[in-house]
Amino acid sequence: MNSLKGLGVCALLAGIAYALTQVADLDQLLLAFTAVVISVSLFTYAASARRRRHDRRIAGE
Repeated sequence: MNSLKGLGVCALLAGIAYALTQVADLDQLLLAFTAVVISVSLFTYAASARRRRHDRRIAGE
């Protein structure tokens, strides 16, 4: 694993741990986090489907 990538993961986990200790309304934080994860997942899926369709069109299938 790239050392900078590992450092980024550690920084992300530390940021999440800090946010959880500082946020008064944990339910709102979890709702926002879930909404962001779902949005990113849908965007990634749509981009993947578009790329797959483009690659098939180029290949002549």
